[in-house]
Amino acid sequence: MTIVESRPNPEAPAPAGRPPSRAGLRDMRGMLLTVGVLLAAFGIAIAVAYAFPSSSGPAGDVQASTVEYAIRMPSTLTAGVHTLAYTNDGTIPHEIVMFRTDLPANQLPLEANGDVNEDSPLLTNVADSGDALAPGGAKSVKTASLSPGHYVAVCNLPGHYRLGMKLNVTVR
Repeated sequence: MTIVESRPNPEAPAPAGRPPSRAGLRDMRGMLLTVGVLLAAFGIAIAVAYAFPSSSGPAGDVQASTVEYAIRMPSTLTAGVHTLAYTNDGTIPHEIVMFRTDLPANQLPLEANGDVNEDSPLLTNVADSGDALAPGGAKSVKTASLSPGHYVAVCNLPGHYRLGMKLNVTVR
């Protein structure tokens, strides 16, 4: 009598209700490793995105914005050159012009129409955003080298200074 040893075929699927053979687990090892690597990569990408958020606004070390009718920026700065990260959060055009002066913001020399006389010898221009910035607009505005003292930031578009767009700034 001949005894024939029967071994299961590793290629054959396991019968229902039985766990997969070792060969099946070996075949899944590569897939599981790939899935694990992908999950780790996604986790790292998310961590980097939170650690280093991208900025859609302008570059600058001093945040500044305008609205109707106010200028929002720090009222104290350190001496040196700064870049204003300026955004117009209002619904109409605005600008930022910054002067060195001994005068308080509400006592600047005016033209006949009530706007600031930017050519007055009592004011030294140290920053200017240029043309009126449209609502929602953003730009970087570089200052001259600021030495310790008193400065004033204004929006000098027609009528805006009179409506309150002025801010005293101290540089230390």
